[in-house]
Amino acid sequence: MSKRLRELARRKQALVDQCARERAELTAWVDKLRSPFNIAGTLLGLGALLGIGRALKRHPLIAAGISSALVGGYGAKWIKQAGDFLQLWRLVLPVRDWWAKRRRIS
Repeated sequence: MSKRLRELARRKQALVDQCARERAELTAWVDKLRSPFNIAGTLLGLGALLGIGRALKRHPLIAAGISSALVGGYGAKWIKQAGDFLQLWRLVLPVRDWWAKRRRIS
């Protein structure tokens, strides 16, 4: 009986080792496949854009609502508001840089 238990334990350990090797190999292949698309870490704006795209893909009703709002005439207003926000950001940026420089000096 002891010999049979040792044989079972040896086979179990061999299977566990084989699973670990296969898992490592699969992880390496997935990393190779993911690397061309993993640009979120390098470009923050593009990563946020991709995140929005994934959210819209997962929730098609939200995508349809946004699409109908853009087609219904609200798109021009939203684009104008986004442009106004960007102009406001251009005004805020020098103040923010001045404030950061002032904090570094003191």
